[in-house]
Formats: sequence, C-alpha cells, structure tokens
Amino acid sequence: MTQFPVLLYKCPGGWPGDGFTFGARGANDQGEFDAAVSDGWHATVPEAVEAWKAPQPSPTPVETPEASLPPLDAPPTREEIEAKAAELGITVHHKHSDSTLLKKIDDALALLKETSGGLDQA
Repeated sequence: MTQFPVLLYKCPGGWPGDGFTFGARGANDQGEFDAAVSDGWHATVPEAVEAWKAPQPSPTPVETPEASLPPLDAPPTREEIEAKAAELGITVHHKHSDSTLLKKIDDALALLKETSGGLDQA
C-alpha cells in the first residue's frame, strides 16, 4: 500500500543524474498517482531511467487521404474568381454573385483583347 504524498520520476527532466536527467512530481492520492503513471511517471529514478533507455516502438504510420484535385472542368471557386477580378482591376463587392463577376471578367478580357490588337496576352 502506497503512503501519500509520494514523488514520481520521469526521464528526461530538469535534474541532473549520472548520464541522464530526470524530473520529479508529487502525487497526493491514488487518483493523481494513477494518472501520473499512465502519463509515463515512475515510482523510482532507476525505473524512470530504464523506461527512458528502453527502445521505443516506432509510431504506427497514419494513413492520410490523398488530396483530390477538382476535375479540370470544375467551375472556378469564389477565391479564384476574386483573384482574377483583382488582376483585371475589377472591383468586387460582397453582394456580387459568382455569375456577375464572371460576366465582368469576360467583358474585361474581351475589351483587353480588342485594345491589344487581337493578341492574346494571357
């Protein structure tokens, strides 16, 4: 039976040892003790050092879903529309719908094409 309060130990930490460092913390009751032990704390310094020196299992790789690219024929996003509008000097108002902005962009590109002598500058 453990008498409380007790000190628990974990490596590495802020206190120097013989070729290692360790930390210490207290536990005032069984609940604190159990929580600390499940978080990697040990009842003695030698146990903490042994756990620290033990080979650690490599973490299980987490599968990440591959980023899916939108289809090539997908409509432009609002962000893309606003970026193109800004590039052409078109003022964007938050009340403009995507279709309104796309029409303004088409008009600006047509005007640009006319004024540049029919050369495609894109």
